[in-house]
Amino acid sequence: MTTKNRWEMPAEFESQYYCVEAKRGREFILRLPHESDPVKAIAHFAKEKNIRFGKVHAAYMGAFRPARFLMWAPDTANPDNWHNESVAEIQNLNMLLSCAGQIGIKKNYEGTEESFVALHFVTGGAWDVPTIGGHLVEGTKTCGVMAFYVTEILGIDVLLPSPEEGMKHGDFPENWYKEIDA
Repeated sequence: MTTKNRWEMPAEFESQYYCVEAKRGREFILRLPHESDPVKAIAHFAKEKNIRFGKVHAAYMGAFRPARFLMWAPDTANPDNWHNESVAEIQNLNMLLSCAGQIGIKKNYEGTEESFVALHFVTGGAWDVPTIGGHLVEGTKTCGVMAFYVTEILGIDVLLPSPEEGMKHGDFPENWYKEIDA
Protein backbone atom coordinates (compact mmCIF):
# COMPACT_ATOMS: atom_id res chain seq x y z
CA MET A 1 0.00 0.00 0.00
CA THR A 2 1.34 3.39 -0.99
CA THR A 3 1.51 6.14 1.60
CA LYS A 4 0.65 9.53 0.13
CA ASN A 5 2.69 12.66 0.72
CA ARG A 6 1.14 15.23 3.05
CA TRP A 7 0.52 17.65 0.16
CA GLU A 8 -1.54 14.97 -1.64
CA MET A 9 -4.02 14.61 1.21
CA PRO A 10 -7.31 16.50 1.64
CA ALA A 11 -7.15 19.73 3.62
CA GLU A 12 -7.09 19.39 7.40
CA PHE A 13 -8.71 22.85 7.76
CA GLU A 14 -10.39 25.26 5.32
CA SER A 15 -7.56 27.77 5.01
CA GLN A 16 -4.77 25.20 4.56
CA TYR A 17 -2.25 25.73 1.74
CA TYR A 18 1.31 24.91 0.74
CA CYS A 19 3.79 27.46 -0.58
CA VAL A 20 7.21 27.62 -2.20
CA GLU A 21 9.03 30.78 -3.22
CA ALA A 22 10.22 30.77 -6.82
CA LYS A 23 12.25 33.26 -8.84
CA ARG A 24 11.67 34.70 -12.28
CA GLY A 25 14.06 33.66 -14.98
CA ARG A 26 14.09 34.74 -18.59
CA GLU A 27 10.97 36.27 -20.09
CA PHE A 28 9.83 35.77 -23.67
CA ILE A 29 7.09 36.77 -26.07
CA LEU A 30 6.25 34.00 -28.55
CA ARG A 31 4.51 34.68 -31.86
CA LEU A 32 2.63 31.73 -33.28
CA PRO A 33 1.69 32.07 -36.95
CA HIS A 34 -1.60 31.03 -38.50
CA GLU A 35 -2.24 27.25 -38.30
CA SER A 36 0.46 26.44 -35.74
CA ASP A 37 -0.34 24.09 -32.85
CA PRO A 38 0.13 26.03 -29.57
CA VAL A 39 0.74 22.92 -27.44
CA LYS A 40 3.42 21.59 -29.81
CA ALA A 41 4.95 25.02 -30.49
CA ILE A 42 5.32 25.95 -26.81
CA ALA A 43 6.70 22.47 -25.98
CA HIS A 44 9.24 22.81 -28.80
CA PHE A 45 10.18 26.31 -27.60
CA ALA A 46 10.62 25.09 -23.98
CA LYS A 47 12.87 22.25 -25.11
CA GLU A 48 15.00 24.54 -27.32
CA LYS A 49 15.36 27.15 -24.56
CA ASN A 50 15.91 24.51 -21.86
CA ILE A 51 12.96 25.73 -19.76
CA ARG A 52 12.17 23.17 -17.06
CA PHE A 53 9.39 25.18 -15.39
CA GLY A 54 7.55 28.18 -16.74
CA LYS A 55 4.30 30.04 -16.76
CA VAL A 56 2.41 30.83 -19.93
CA HIS A 57 0.52 33.79 -18.59
CA ALA A 58 -1.10 35.69 -21.40
CA ALA A 59 -2.19 35.34 -24.96
CA TYR A 60 -3.61 37.85 -27.36
CA MET A 61 -4.97 38.10 -30.87
CA GLY A 62 -6.34 35.31 -32.98
CA ALA A 63 -8.51 32.31 -32.32
CA PHE A 64 -8.40 28.52 -32.44
CA ARG A 65 -9.82 26.66 -35.42
CA PRO A 66 -10.19 23.89 -34.53
CA ALA A 67 -9.99 23.98 -30.75
CA ARG A 68 -9.26 20.48 -29.43
CA PHE A 69 -9.60 20.23 -25.68
CA LEU A 70 -10.37 17.95 -22.77
CA MET A 71 -13.91 18.41 -21.49
CA TRP A 72 -14.92 17.15 -18.07
CA ALA A 73 -18.10 15.10 -18.05
CA PRO A 74 -19.81 12.95 -15.43
CA ASP A 75 -18.81 9.29 -15.48
CA THR A 76 -22.17 7.55 -15.30
CA ALA A 77 -20.51 4.14 -14.93
CA ASN A 78 -18.37 5.26 -11.99
CA PRO A 79 -19.60 8.35 -10.07
CA ASP A 80 -16.40 8.31 -7.96
CA ASN A 81 -14.38 9.07 -11.11
CA TRP A 82 -14.32 12.86 -10.79
CA HIS A 83 -11.55 13.15 -13.40
CA ASN A 84 -13.44 11.82 -16.44
CA GLU A 85 -12.31 13.76 -19.50
CA SER A 86 -12.94 13.30 -23.19
CA VAL A 87 -11.49 15.14 -26.17
CA ALA A 88 -13.92 17.60 -27.76
CA GLU A 89 -13.34 19.53 -30.97
CA ILE A 90 -15.04 22.71 -32.08
CA GLN A 91 -14.39 24.32 -35.46
CA ASN A 92 -16.32 27.58 -35.48
CA LEU A 93 -14.53 29.90 -33.06
CA ASN A 94 -13.70 33.54 -33.52
CA MET A 95 -12.05 35.18 -30.52
CA LEU A 96 -9.68 33.93 -27.83
CA LEU A 97 -10.58 35.50 -24.48
CA SER A 98 -7.90 33.94 -22.29
CA CYS A 99 -5.19 31.29 -22.49
CA ALA A 100 -2.71 30.51 -19.73
CA GLY A 101 -0.86 27.56 -18.33
CA GLN A 102 2.45 26.06 -17.40
CA ILE A 103 5.53 24.27 -18.57
CA GLY A 104 6.36 21.49 -16.14
CA ILE A 105 7.72 17.98 -15.58
CA LYS A 106 6.02 14.56 -15.49
CA LYS A 107 7.16 10.92 -15.57
CA ASN A 108 7.38 9.13 -18.93
CA TYR A 109 7.12 5.42 -19.83
CA GLU A 110 10.72 4.79 -18.81
CA GLY A 111 10.14 6.34 -15.37
CA THR A 112 12.33 9.33 -16.17
CA GLU A 113 11.19 12.94 -16.42
CA GLU A 114 9.92 14.75 -19.49
CA SER A 115 8.55 18.23 -19.90
CA PHE A 116 4.94 18.98 -20.75
CA VAL A 117 2.80 21.99 -21.55
CA ALA A 118 -0.61 22.43 -19.95
CA LEU A 119 -2.70 25.22 -21.47
CA HIS A 120 -6.20 26.22 -20.41
CA PHE A 121 -8.33 28.55 -22.50
CA VAL A 122 -11.61 30.40 -22.68
CA THR A 123 -12.96 31.48 -26.03
CA GLY A 124 -15.98 33.41 -27.23
CA GLY A 125 -18.00 31.64 -29.83
CA ALA A 126 -19.01 32.54 -33.32
CA TRP A 127 -22.67 32.56 -34.37
CA ASP A 128 -23.47 29.07 -33.16
CA VAL A 129 -20.89 28.40 -30.41
CA PRO A 130 -21.25 29.50 -26.76
CA THR A 131 -18.36 30.68 -24.60
CA ILE A 132 -16.33 27.58 -23.74
CA GLY A 133 -13.07 26.61 -22.14
CA GLY A 134 -10.93 23.68 -21.24
CA HIS A 135 -7.50 22.10 -21.38
CA LEU A 136 -6.02 22.37 -24.90
CA VAL A 137 -4.62 19.22 -26.51
CA GLU A 138 -2.47 18.66 -29.58
CA GLY A 139 -4.32 19.22 -32.82
CA THR A 140 -5.54 22.70 -31.87
CA LYS A 141 -4.60 25.22 -34.56
CA THR A 142 -4.20 28.98 -34.32
CA CYS A 143 -6.42 31.02 -36.59
CA GLY A 144 -4.72 34.33 -37.27
CA VAL A 145 -1.56 35.33 -35.44
CA MET A 146 -1.33 34.65 -31.71
CA ALA A 147 1.23 35.75 -29.12
CA PHE A 148 2.05 34.29 -25.71
CA TYR A 149 4.12 35.65 -22.81
CA VAL A 150 6.29 33.01 -21.15
CA THR A 151 8.23 33.45 -17.91
CA GLU A 152 10.81 30.89 -16.88
CA ILE A 153 10.47 29.85 -13.21
CA LEU A 154 13.67 29.17 -11.26
CA GLY A 155 14.41 28.07 -7.70
CA ILE A 156 12.03 25.08 -7.63
CA ASP A 157 12.08 21.41 -8.48
CA VAL A 158 9.22 18.98 -8.85
CA LEU A 159 7.90 16.63 -6.19
CA LEU A 160 6.06 13.90 -8.06
CA PRO A 161 3.08 12.21 -6.40
CA SER A 162 3.24 8.88 -4.64
CA PRO A 163 3.04 6.01 -7.12
CA GLU A 164 -0.53 4.81 -7.42
CA GLU A 165 -1.62 1.45 -8.65
CA GLY A 166 -2.74 1.71 -12.24
CA MET A 167 -1.12 5.10 -12.90
CA LYS A 168 0.39 5.11 -16.38
CA HIS A 169 2.16 7.41 -18.82
CA GLY A 170 -0.23 10.07 -20.00
CA ASP A 171 -1.89 10.47 -16.61
CA PHE A 172 -1.47 14.01 -15.34
CA PRO A 173 -1.27 13.61 -11.57
CA GLU A 174 -1.08 16.76 -9.52
CA ASN A 175 2.46 17.40 -8.38
CA TRP A 176 4.06 19.91 -6.06
CA TYR A 177 7.40 21.65 -5.71
CA LYS A 178 10.34 22.10 -3.39
CA GLU A 179 12.60 25.13 -3.19
CA ILE A 180 16.16 24.76 -4.47
CA ASP A 181 19.10 27.09 -4.95
CA ALA A 182 18.84 28.71 -8.37
